[in-house]
Amino acid sequence: MDEIVQLLEAKDVTVTQRQGSKLQTSRGPIFVKIGTGGASADVSLLEYEAKALEHLSNAAKNLHIPKPVLFGALKNGSGFLCMEHLTLGGSGSQKKLGEGLAEMHLSEPQYTKFGFPVDGCCGACPQYNNTDGKEMNWVDFWKEFRLGSQLEMLKQNAPRDTEIQQLGKQLIDYLPNLFSMLDVSAIKPSVLHGDLWSGNFGFDSDGQPCIFDPACYYGHHEADLGIARMFGGFSSEFWNAYHAKIPKAPGFDKRALLYELHHHLNHYNIFGSGYRGGALDLMRRILR
Repeated sequence: MDEIVQLLEAKDVTVTQRQGSKLQTSRGPIFVKIGTGGASADVSLLEYEAKALEHLSNAAKNLHIPKPVLFGALKNGSGFLCMEHLTLGGSGSQKKLGEGLAEMHLSEPQYTKFGFPVDGCCGACPQYNNTDGKEMNWVDFWKEFRLGSQLEMLKQNAPRDTEIQQLGKQLIDYLPNLFSMLDVSAIKPSVLHGDLWSGNFGFDSDGQPCIFDPACYYGHHEADLGIARMFGGFSSEFWNAYHAKIPKAPGFDKRALLYELHHHLNHYNIFGSGYRGGALDLMRRILR
């Protein structure tokens, strides 16, 4: 921590008190994160998180998102990120969370391609983000950088699972059907949190909804709801408020299964076969 304090003070941020991973500073309380998905994580992942928090903070006017202060590499090679410390534990309204998320999705994008300027991670799994900025529509992005990428990783992580690869191939071919009720060319990039389950939101001491620990990229706004469906924890107030601002488009319910599937596959890659059954069930339901 001494090394990080020195780096902060070189940026004119005076540290007045240390409390574990929390620092009291001239810029207010700061939370220090060393590594991500393991303390030896490379600085590139902390850079990704810093950029993600910045993009989300700029877009979300009614959500509290920790602002990045400084990121870099320690002498041992581990990455670190200093960000605004959130004081969580307050009570708040999930209606405001739903409204704030929809407003964030409707904001003018700061990045005009599907993806993100740098690659990142979703949990401990790599997340490839079209960093070359290829011109592609949303269906092609999902095919290559989300569904296709997860299936490729499973070839390494579950090499004997031929069933999921067979169904995955069918699903890749079927993808355009899930968007046949929409004008795919009209789907524009929205900034997405990317990993918004119930453990990644809370309320601050003023009752304002907070979101944190993102796996941010720019994509179809519906995709940001996938893991919320997977794990639950979001009330009817949240869903009603969100859809009051962004009504469900034709075919929403079937695409919701697709976006939930992404997180089952991601968890299968990270945690193993305990998530295989859920992924196969969703694939079959989508392909019916």
